[in-house]
Amino acid sequence: MEREFFADVSQHTIEITGGSVEVPILYKDISTIAANFIAPVLPLKNILPTSSLVPLEILPGKGLLSFMAFDYRDTSIGPYKELAIAIPVRYEPRINIPLFPALRMAASLSLEVYVWHLPLDSEIGIHAGIDIWGFPKFLAEIEFSETEKSISCSLSEKGEHILTLEVGITKPKMKSYFDIKPYTVKDDRLLFTEIKGLSGGVGRSFLPGTANLSLGEHPLSRQIREVAPGKNMNTIYIPHGQMVLPEPDKSLPLD
Repeated sequence: MEREFFADVSQHTIEITGGSVEVPILYKDISTIAANFIAPVLPLKNILPTSSLVPLEILPGKGLLSFMAFDYRDTSIGPYKELAIAIPVRYEPRINIPLFPALRMAASLSLEVYVWHLPLDSEIGIHAGIDIWGFPKFLAEIEFSETEKSISCSLSEKGEHILTLEVGITKPKMKSYFDIKPYTVKDDRLLFTEIKGLSGGVGRSFLPGTANLSLGEHPLSRQIREVAPGKNMNTIYIPHGQMVLPEPDKSLPLD
């Protein structure tokens, strides 16, 4: 990947539980699979911490639940794996027309989300994520497997299966910039962070059925079932990428 992507990044030390980290955190080699599943808006709204965040609607009354699995092979805090469960949102939109914002999000590779759960397999990643960003993290087991046609990510906690996400492999095309803009809650404030990324190539599909989600009987599995995710809208596959995770850009009031 490209060293130039990090050329203008200046890091500084932040103390966290059990030690310290240099921020921004640099992700030098990652792979990612992601899928958006159509879900009813009402249970999505019930998860959001403030009415200022509005679920992105793909159809009237239908929003999205996103699953993004990351294999961080080389980072400035060591290698680890992570799986984000998030709701694509807009902050205080003046109008909320279904479909067009969701299509723009998918086309631009710019994803604005509220992070609902963020399990991972790194102790330092947990402490940094909670202390700096308020990410809803917990320690879990995450395993990737790959066939000629698909990549799967399995999530468990203490040996109990939570979910498996399977995404069909779509041939990556051309280098692309992307960004993930998560909202989180810390100290009764809504934090907004802009994560910049660069991919060596992105594989995208808008065909239904290119992703499959299977759920266990873990408490988190039951929470996901209550949201009732249905058909997948689109998938993303990035075999090689880079990211920069800075400190939060904004601190906003909650209702």
